[in-house]
Amino acid sequence: MNANKEHSIKKSLSEDIKKIMTSDKNKKNYKAFQETVKNLQAQSCIVKFGWKSGNHIGFTLVYRKGGNGNPHDEFIEGIEDKKEAYYFIMGLNPDIFHFNPKYTINDKKYLMLMFKLKRNE
Repeated sequence: MNANKEHSIKKSLSEDIKKIMTSDKNKKNYKAFQETVKNLQAQSCIVKFGWKSGNHIGFTLVYRKGGNGNPHDEFIEGIEDKKEAYYFIMGLNPDIFHFNPKYTINDKKYLMLMFKLKRNE
């Protein structure tokens, strides 16, 4: 894939995920997410994702602490196959951001969390 196409997909992926996370119906979950990452100075982020066809896409993020990166930017950067993630999200067309801080692991070096982008609830 050429650099312009890759940049375009990365930008669209970032904007579309942010749009879902910050929509009015997701205020409570987005606020909980923001509280979880508010003081995070991310060095990097490892991202794994999977999906249940027609239902949701689940993301697991492992942030390495001790940097100066923005959590959202590091999350997007950590997605290995951005094109695949983008097309899964476009195909599902999710509108629900589901995050439960109860399933977060926070230690000295890492912050691990999970969230889902869902369709219908």
